[in-house]
Amino acid sequence: MKKNLLIFIMMLTMVGFMNAQVVSDFEVIQMNLMLGGAEDLSTMTVIPNPDPTGINTSLWVVKFVRDKDGVPWGGFWSALPAPVDVTVNKYVHVKVWKPRISPLHFKLEGGAAGNLEIPSMSPQTSTGVWEDIVFDFTSKTGTYPTISFMPDFEDPLTLTDDIVIYFDDIMVNNDPTPNSAAAYVIEDYEIIPLNVMLGGAEDLSTMTLIPNPDPTGIDMSNWVVQYLRDKDGVPWGGFWSPTGVDVTTNQYMHVKVWKPRISPIKFKIEGGAAGNLETFSTGPQTSTEEWEDMVFDFTSKTGPYPTISFMPDFEDPLMLTEDIIIYFDDIILNNDPNPITGINVVKNNDKVSVYPVPFTNTLMVNATIDLKSMIITSTMGQQVVTMENLGTGVTNINTSDLASGFYFITCYPVSGNPYTMKVVKY
Repeated sequence: MKKNLLIFIMMLTMVGFMNAQVVSDFEVIQMNLMLGGAEDLSTMTVIPNPDPTGINTSLWVVKFVRDKDGVPWGGFWSALPAPVDVTVNKYVHVKVWKPRISPLHFKLEGGAAGNLEIPSMSPQTSTGVWEDIVFDFTSKTGTYPTISFMPDFEDPLTLTDDIVIYFDDIMVNNDPTPNSAAAYVIEDYEIIPLNVMLGGAEDLSTMTLIPNPDPTGIDMSNWVVQYLRDKDGVPWGGFWSPTGVDVTTNQYMHVKVWKPRISPIKFKIEGGAAGNLETFSTGPQTSTEEWEDMVFDFTSKTGPYPTISFMPDFEDPLMLTEDIIIYFDDIILNNDPNPITGINVVKNNDKVSVYPVPFTNTLMVNATIDLKSMIITSTMGQQVVTMENLGTGVTNINTSDLASGFYFITCYPVSGNPYTMKVVKY
């Protein structure tokens, strides 16, 4: 009887999580810059595609500011949430846009068949347009947990000025032909459309996706949106997006914000049969320069809405004397009116911990011991995620393909007994 009651309680708890909608968590693969020292100020951000023409009309791409004082191998490396498998699909494709002709390198690391760093099969042929560059890994097989991409491998580096390179759509297939269809995509850098709401030619407000500058408190995710708020903007500055939400069951919108000043915050849903609603947060912002979960109440509405708008600094009239920077992240619709006030961490004897809990599209494992492998299992006993050779430190797991509900995560150390923890996904 007690066992059945526990299962019933778990099922009731899961209902709230299973019906939640993650509008966007703004996560892409972690890109660790390969730099040449203190004088190398290269950066990578995800920005609206500056040239949506030719073979790449996607909304978002990576902007790589390549510092002239960098190194030949400047670029990024990434410990992938799911390893790339070159057993059958042996060609890696990357779309690039470059202002000059130079070699490109791609590297696979950590596989049983050994590491391999190679130049592209064919040289880059054009500048100022998108081009699909292909890398041949037919000499390798099996899975590789780590990749590196070097889009401007000039050795020695002879730049006299910084340059800007764009890249997008890292994918794998078994076809060496440029522009061939993907077997699977490692990363396409797509997030929801963010149409900046501006006040005219003098309003130079922008939004870009950047590495989280303050991964503390309730937001330890890798990526967030940076909103440069122009002092010459408008009270309703922010973004609108043709992204649908349904407030029939889940009627509270949550957004994590980081702001340098206290000011009102608004959210709007538009286009629904029950009429539009623009509303202030249920509680005022209470802190500056730390992450805070803001909640918006849409209990007076029902049904689907095709458009949303977010205004994180609704001061009317706008009194700014200088530009400010605001960050936001994790737009989630659920049926919980309570803001998140702290990050939940599940620990096992202080040797292995996982966070955040509940999680959405990313789950992090932090180990102080050397982990051989990790398995995530559903409540039905199905293995849904398997990773090898985690080692120590923090490992990011892409959980975007997992359905909402409870899971068991089991970590296997190199020596000793495994550690198992129960987690839940919104």
